Amino acid sequence: MNRSDRRIRIAGLILVLWLSHVAFAPAARPSAQRLLDRVAARVNDEIITENELLVAAFGDVRQADSVMPGTTPDVRETLNTLIDDRLMAQAARQEIKEVPEEAITNRVEGIIKERRSILGTDAAFTAALAERGWDLPSYKKYLHDIEERVYVVQAALARRVRIGDEDVRAFTVELQKKGESATQYRLRQILVTLPAQAPAAEVEKAQKRMLAILEQIRQGVPFEQLAREQSDDKRAKLTGGDLGWIDEKNLQRPILEAVASLDKTQSSPPVRTDRGIHLFQMIRKRTPREMLFEKRMEEGRKQWTTDLRRRAQIKILLPELGSQ
Repeated sequence: MNRSDRRIRIAGLILVLWLSHVAFAPAARPSAQRLLDRVAARVNDEIITENELLVAAFGDVRQADSVMPGTTPDVRETLNTLIDDRLMAQAARQEIKEVPEEAITNRVEGIIKERRSILGTDAAFTAALAERGWDLPSYKKYLHDIEERVYVVQAALARRVRIGDEDVRAFTVELQKKGESATQYRLRQILVTLPAQAPAAEVEKAQKRMLAILEQIRQGVPFEQLAREQSDDKRAKLTGGDLGWIDEKNLQRPILEAVASLDKTQSSPPVRTDRGIHLFQMIRKRTPREMLFEKRMEEGRKQWTTDLRRRAQIKILLPELGSQ
C-alpha cells in the first residue's frame, strides 16, 4: 500500500468513526463517548484525545460546514498540527506567565454567540453540543483551553520577531518586484446575482432583496449569518462569505472604492458589478509591516516546532494512525 492509499484509508477510518458518532441517538451517547475518549497521542506529559482530533479535523458544532464538498480532511496532518500546537503551548507557558482571562472569556462568549446564531435556536445549539458529548460548561472549557493556548503561543512567538523600518521598506520593494500589492484586504461578501443587462423587473427584485438584507444588518443580524443564509455565492454557505486575503490590485475599482476606507467589521454600501449587487464587510486590512510580521511569525513557528520536536517525547496511540 503506497503512502497516498494509506492516507486515504486513515482518513476513511476516522471519517467512519466520526459519522457513526454524530448518527448516534441520545440513548446511545454513552457508548459514543467511550469511543471518542481514546487517547490519540501523548505529547510529553499531555494527551490529545480522539475527540479533540475529530473536532479539529471536521469542526465542532458546525462540522458539516467545515469540510468542502468532495474532500476528506487529512486526519494525520491534523494530528501533527495538534501536536505542534501542544508543544508550542507547553514551551510558551514557561515564558508567558500572565493570561488576559477577561479577554479570553469574551472571545469564548463571542464564539458561542456566533455559533448559536448560525444554528438558529438555543435548542439546535444544545442538541449539536450533546451530539458531540458536550454540555455548555464543558464546551466553554474546551474553547477556553484553545484560546489560552493560542494566546500564549502568539505572545511567545511575537517576542521572537523584531522588525525595523528598513526591513519594512525592503519587504515593500520585494512585493513590488513580485507584482504584489502593498495592501491586502480580508472581506466577507453577500452577493445578489444580477446579469449585467438584466431587465428592469429583475433589477428591481434584486434591489429589494439587497435592501431587505441591509435592514437585517441594521437590526443586528450577523453579517456572516446572512451570508450563509442569503448570499447567491455558493461558497458563502461554507465560509460565511469570507473571501480570504485579496491583493488590492485584484479588486475591481468599484469594489476597492467601496471597501478601502472601511473600519474593521464595518459594512460597505451596495456595489454593482457584472456579477450582481455585492455587500462587503471588512474583516481586516494589512499593510507591508503587518504582512512581514506575519511572515516572520510563521517562519518562527516552523523553526520553533522543529526544535521542540527534536527534544519531545511523542507517541501516536490510535491504531488507525499507526505509531510514532
